[in-house]
Formats: sequence, structure tokens, C-alpha cells
Amino acid sequence: MRRALGVAALLLATRVEAWACSGPGALDAILGAELLGWSLFGTSLVLLIAGAAFARRLRRRWRSLWPVPLVAVIHPGWWMSARSGDCGAMLSLGALAFTLIALITAVLLVVLARRAARATRVPAPETSRVV
Repeated sequence: MRRALGVAALLLATRVEAWACSGPGALDAILGAELLGWSLFGTSLVLLIAGAAFARRLRRRWRSLWPVPLVAVIHPGWWMSARSGDCGAMLSLGALAFTLIALITAVLLVVLARRAARATRVPAPETSRVV
């Protein structure tokens, strides 16, 4: 209990400016984070659509492509704000993390689709020759 009170007192004793995004350059940091978030969201969409299109080309069912809209919907690049208090640091980190998740998802979709296409390929019939 003493430790929690000590931490709370330390947090209250720090200056408020240390927790808020203000001062010169704050707006530039916010706008930069928002631009990065939107850019990474667009990059994620391109990756996911390309992976889904390639997987669909290999006769993958639409139902098996459920990770594409899931990753696109929860990507923080389009729904998270940079104007809250950290100058968009959380937006930048989250957008970068979900862009990497989108890349991994697209690669997995393609790899699994290629593996399934190879497994369902029918070998060419051998012709029998009578000698």
C-alpha cells in the first residue's frame, strides 16, 4: 500500500506538461503521426488486397480470406487519433505493428493458397505404350 501511495505521490508531483503534448512542435508531431498512420493504413490495404487477390486466383474460397477484413478493420491507422496526449506516439507504433501484421497475413494467405493448390493438382495421366 505504501508503495502504491509513493508512486501516486510521485506522479502527482511531476509537472503536468510532462504528460501532455504541448509546446512548440507539438502540432507538427501530431500531424506527422496522423500522416504516418494513414500512410501505413493504405500500405496495409494494398498488401492485404494483393494477398487476397493472389489467394483467390489460386481458387481459394472467400470464406478462407476472413483475416483480410479483420486486420483492415482493427488497423489503428484509420480510427485512432493522434490528438489525445502523446503526440501520436501510440498511433505511430500501433500503425507500424498492424502493418507488419498485415504483411504477415498477406504472406500467409499466399503460402497457404499455394500449398492448397499444389495439394489439389491432379497429375497428368501417363500414356501407356504398347511395344
